[in-house]
Amino acid sequence: MQKGVTQMADVKSGDVVVPGDQLCVIEELSSGFGTYEQDGIVYAAASGAVHIDLKERSIKVLEKDGSVRIALPMKGDTLVGEVVNAYEQRAEVSLVKRNDADVPSPFIGEIHISNVTRRYVKSMYDVIKSGDIVRAMATNTHTIPVQLTLIGPKLGVMLAKCSKCGNSLSLTTGNNLVCLRCENRETREVASDYGQRFGLEPRPDLAPRKRSYDEKRYDSERPRRDRESFRERRPSRTSESRERGRGTSSRPVRRRTSGDDRRPRVRRQ
Repeated sequence: MQKGVTQMADVKSGDVVVPGDQLCVIEELSSGFGTYEQDGIVYAAASGAVHIDLKERSIKVLEKDGSVRIALPMKGDTLVGEVVNAYEQRAEVSLVKRNDADVPSPFIGEIHISNVTRRYVKSMYDVIKSGDIVRAMATNTHTIPVQLTLIGPKLGVMLAKCSKCGNSLSLTTGNNLVCLRCENRETREVASDYGQRFGLEPRPDLAPRKRSYDEKRYDSERPRRDRESFRERRPSRTSESRERGRGTSSRPVRRRTSGDDRRPRVRRQ
């Protein structure tokens, strides 16, 4: 029976596989540790040696010595990584930790702008930038790239760098950050424990100053004041300047000739 099952599978026990290799169909063997099933086909989710359990009719991918190897993330896993590329609508993350455990080799995750926050965000650059350290959660299972979300408790940017000088940004209030070196201010979708693992203390004393009612009213009336001052500075056109303006027109002026005076005038009845 073992021979028959092994022949049905695309691989046999002891074969070395890498993530994405096709192993068998789900009717032959069920998906075990280190594998995943998609469209009825079982694939390897980690690199290692194939182990076929005929008693349980399952297939696994383990280390050569039989120990369990960390496979690709599953839905709900907490992942930590660095943003390597940020675009208008998405960002790519190099993931190095899974559930607070180091992964053998980094793998790529992807965050869509709709999975960053529940509020409306026009551009990914307003919430995430390259070089940020983020804590995210996987939304799919055994798939590369791993789909990530920052919506949830303790998820978000853990550390951000200043886009001008590269210094670490300190948290003031909300999602507002400030650089203590060049005083540059930026925004991120930060985690609740932003900077704590990196020795950064929050600086609420450097929070952006709220504008008073008088300042907002002054700015709202500024366009009207500018129009009034412009009218005062603009010289008024006198009748003489208007006549001069008409005389300097490039339009040809028709002169009356003596023949025009001799034309008979028709008297209207």
